[in-house]
Amino acid sequence: MKTWKLGKAIAGTCLAFALTANLAVAETTIRVAYAAGPVKNLYEGLARRFMDTHPDIKVVLDPPAVDYDDLIQRTLRQRITNQLPDVSHQGLNQIKALAERGISVPLDDFIAKDPTWKNIGVPDSVTSFASYAGKTQALPFAISGPVLFYNADLVKKAGGDPDNLPRDWDGILALGKKIDALGHGVHGLYVEYTNNSWSFQTLVGSFGGRMMSADERQIEFAGPAGMQAMTLLRRITLEGQQPAFGRDQARASFQSGTLGILFTASSALNSFEQSAAGKFRFVVGPIPVSSPNDRLPSGGNAIVMLTRDAAKQKAAWEYIKFAIGIQSQTEMAKATGYEPVNVAAMKDENGLAKFIKEHPNYSVAASRMPMMTGWFSFPGENNSRIIKAIEDNCYAVVMLKLQPEEALANMKKDVQALLPH
Repeated sequence: MKTWKLGKAIAGTCLAFALTANLAVAETTIRVAYAAGPVKNLYEGLARRFMDTHPDIKVVLDPPAVDYDDLIQRTLRQRITNQLPDVSHQGLNQIKALAERGISVPLDDFIAKDPTWKNIGVPDSVTSFASYAGKTQALPFAISGPVLFYNADLVKKAGGDPDNLPRDWDGILALGKKIDALGHGVHGLYVEYTNNSWSFQTLVGSFGGRMMSADERQIEFAGPAGMQAMTLLRRITLEGQQPAFGRDQARASFQSGTLGILFTASSALNSFEQSAAGKFRFVVGPIPVSSPNDRLPSGGNAIVMLTRDAAKQKAAWEYIKFAIGIQSQTEMAKATGYEPVNVAAMKDENGLAKFIKEHPNYSVAASRMPMMTGWFSFPGENNSRIIKAIEDNCYAVVMLKLQPEEALANMKKDVQALLPH
């Protein structure tokens, strides 16, 4: 009897140990989606650091989408086939589309029940970029601001001063023309105008306008600010000598040292600095604005929870918090040029604040944070088609196929037809 009891006790102990061991290695797997292959290392590093500190959660990254529009289209298809990832880094202009379709999981309850949230360091003014209909549909992860990249060597050759760059479009266009006049395959100025309508929104905002009225019932981009934006696009071709490049070709030209000025997003800063190293001096300048009260759309992405599974939601929330935390935001900003959403990280004198002081190119976009607002998304289900209509009309102006007033009228008509009625 004693032997039987001893054996039973040992068996029970072994079973308890086995259960404990199984619990120790048990893990929840979450799939994470993102866009833009060039920043693949950013997301791989984020996932790796997260798993190092959360051994009970495994992160599997989906293959990167080409861009944010490609990612939203992929997500909508995955919903139909019931193959949604658990978490997705969606473009800030696509959050509304996910919310309207009931795909995104609002995060307000997770925030309210998490005692650590108050110490995260992300202010309400930033979380509002990914809110819709009074709910936090996502949390911003990385924000990109509009900047001008300069090849300081070409600026100097053209008679400009790299340490005293022009602050208005007249001066920038004149400098672009001088750089273009250097010849030998050198081009002056290129403004990216095919990036999910972000550049057009930026120009409209920089002239004091906005895309639609606050109640989203009236188009407003077709007013004076929109006309100034379209007129500027035409002037850039005629006066700034914008080459007939696509966006990727323009970026390659700048990186090779044959383009003087490039209007783009700050998120590309790190890769451009690396490309310029040893070839030419690289400096960053702000885009002109009409007033400190102007509002510029925040490019970049926010992290959306898509899973409805309770265990995966818990793991996804831990991933989201980690991604917007001080360490991750510091690593992200250093590795890219994206503006961090974490204010505590920005104030860390031994971390990111010190880094920005030592790398002034990174301070340009950061200084514009008070002017940043949400990346506008049009109401209804045709946001992607509206983006295409805007870009087509911008292209027509840049290529001198239409006058600014004609293209703006076409744009208004095209967008109006795609809005909900």
